[in-house]
Amino acid sequence: MDDPTLDILVIEDDPDARENLRDLLEMDGQRVEVAGSAAEAMASEHLPQFAAIILDRRLPDATAERLMPRLKAAAPDAAVIVVTGYSDLQGVIAALRQGAEDYLIKPLNHDLLRASLARISERRRLAHSLEEARERAVQSERLAAIGEMVAGLAHESRNALQRSQACLEMLSLTVRDRPEAIDLIARIQNAQDDLHTLYEDVRGYASPIKLDCDRCDLSLVWREAWENLSSARIGKEATLVEHIEGVNLHCVADLFRMGQVFRNLLDNSLAAGFPPIVVEVVAESTTMEGRPALRLRFRDNGPGIPPERRSQLFDPFFTTKARGTGLGLAIARRIVEAHGGRIEVGENGPGATFFITLPRGLP
Repeated sequence: MDDPTLDILVIEDDPDARENLRDLLEMDGQRVEVAGSAAEAMASEHLPQFAAIILDRRLPDATAERLMPRLKAAAPDAAVIVVTGYSDLQGVIAALRQGAEDYLIKPLNHDLLRASLARISERRRLAHSLEEARERAVQSERLAAIGEMVAGLAHESRNALQRSQACLEMLSLTVRDRPEAIDLIARIQNAQDDLHTLYEDVRGYASPIKLDCDRCDLSLVWREAWENLSSARIGKEATLVEHIEGVNLHCVADLFRMGQVFRNLLDNSLAAGFPPIVVEVVAESTTMEGRPALRLRFRDNGPGIPPERRSQLFDPFFTTKARGTGLGLAIARRIVEAHGGRIEVGENGPGATFFITLPRGLP
């Protein structure tokens, strides 16, 4: 939540004061809606979306203390700043007791108003950060529990799968003159391979990510991932096109883990691209939270990602492939975020586009 812009409702019955306040706030980059009365404010369809409400203490149809409970019920996340005159401080105290965030005396001091809005913006940012941290902690606990369960399950299933594999190989020798039986055995073996892959992928997703970082040239990492996908390119005309001239491609990163990320993106592109398949990698220098960073864009020439599926792409077990566990992008996101970076899906068409932003130093 890096955007300091707030959605603000100004409730003021004086037209000149209302418009002057709107102009001031919009010049500061805020998004502003105005109302001249309590009834007009309560009728706004955007009321639940406001982050701040600037409320005149006395309106033609209500006072701040009478309106506050209704505003809080309709816009529970909005911080209310009450504006009043010197002679009205008792009413301000009543409004503060009902949940007003701050009060300002008329005529308005614009610097004080800006400072009050800055405090509101900072509190919202901190609250958002705390909520994200809480969600990450809950997710980590869940993943740890899943990891323990799957580790045991994978261990026990590996033994069972090995025994069944040995039996299938012995069975194939006894029915080698029966093509239909051999075909059924091959299908069972493929199913067992898929089951083993699923166990390993779930275990890899749930396990804590421990990075072994070093300074590296990321172009070497994605090129190696491309070479390792040579078997997936058999029978296909596929080209990796790079637009990286003049860009410093060095980051402090875990080579193996970032190789997993690049391999997943490139493998998806090979599966989705139209022949002849073209995968583009574009690099540019940028900043991330004030630190030097590298931004990579991977784009293929496939059909793209339908809008209704974009929000699900990084969900565990979501896949559009006929074969696959649906954990590839979920794991990729965990790896990138462990580096202090972010991975995002770009706007649709032509093809699918993914952006990876990584800080150049340690997270």
